[in-house]
Formats: sequence, structure tokens, C-alpha cells
Amino acid sequence: MIITLTGKAAYKGKDYAVVETGGVGYCVFMSVPELDRIKVGESVKLWTHEYLRDDAREIYGFPDQPSLAMFDKLLAVSGVGPRMALNVLALGSVKEIERSIDAGDVDLLSRVPRVGKKTAQKIVLELKGKLVEPEAAPAEDEVVAALVKLGYARDQARDALSKVPARETDVKARLRAALRELGR
Repeated sequence: MIITLTGKAAYKGKDYAVVETGGVGYCVFMSVPELDRIKVGESVKLWTHEYLRDDAREIYGFPDQPSLAMFDKLLAVSGVGPRMALNVLALGSVKEIERSIDAGDVDLLSRVPRVGKKTAQKIVLELKGKLVEPEAAPAEDEVVAALVKLGYARDQARDALSKVPARETDVKARLRAALRELGR
């Protein structure tokens, strides 16, 4: 399996680039915005997804690991193939797409070529709530940071803090309660 590909962009087509490395040219399919950023003759490093079918072996390229991870999540939705997933990624940054899906923005996803209303709804239904981590309140961040400074692992600190009753709103009180939880 090819995970990353580093080489020289030898050619650009409508929806792909040929990346030469080690004397071999690889056809790498990419979203149009990412393809526009590549200059023929320049060195590129891409995160890749190798897509195998009975009749084809295709490589899809991404500028970074979060884009590749989003592509993989989109592929997990039934009815979404690699070309459709690339078109969804062309809508904007990964964070923007995650927020749109989490907000249930079916209209935005319906703008993607070959994504109808039903497919957009399916993407939202299957991925909503799984992409964007809820932001912790500033007090929560302070308590977790204090527990980490005391030597606890971040996951341990978050777990202990999740068991603290919500009625405890003061940072010091939440810290004491989390320490009691960790002491058990």
C-alpha cells in the first residue's frame, strides 16, 4: 500500500497529476483546488489512498493527513465513491467540511457534482457528530492542564473530569473533585 508519494510533478491532466519518483510515473487523482496548487516540474509530497477494484488500481492524492482521513471517512459512507469524495473535498478546507456536515448542511453537499439530496442526507446522517470534537469550556481546559502538570495523562484527566457533577462550576472545585475521582 502506498501511503505517501514524493517526487516531481511531470504532467497535469484535468483531474490528475503524474508524479515521477524513482524512474516511475504515478497517476494521482486529486481535487481540482489541490491540482491547481501543483506546478509541473516542481517537487511534491502527497498523502495517498490506493483504491483497488477488480478492473482498476487508482491512487488518490492529498496535501496532508487530515484531508486523507476525511476522504477515508467519506468513502465509508455507502454510495460514496472516490471521485465523489474528491468532489466533496473540493468544497473547502477539511474543517469547513466537517463543520458543514456536523451542522447538517445538506444544501452545501448537494452542490457537489453527482451528489443528490439523498446522498447528501446519507453523508450527514452517517458522519454527523463523528467529525468535530466538541470544544471544551475554558474552565475544563484549565482543569485538564492542571492535572497534566500534576503528572496525569491527558486522557485520564478528561475521564476524571467527565465524572465531576456539572453543578461544580468553580475551577478550583472542579479540580478538587477530579483529583478525588483520580484517587479512587
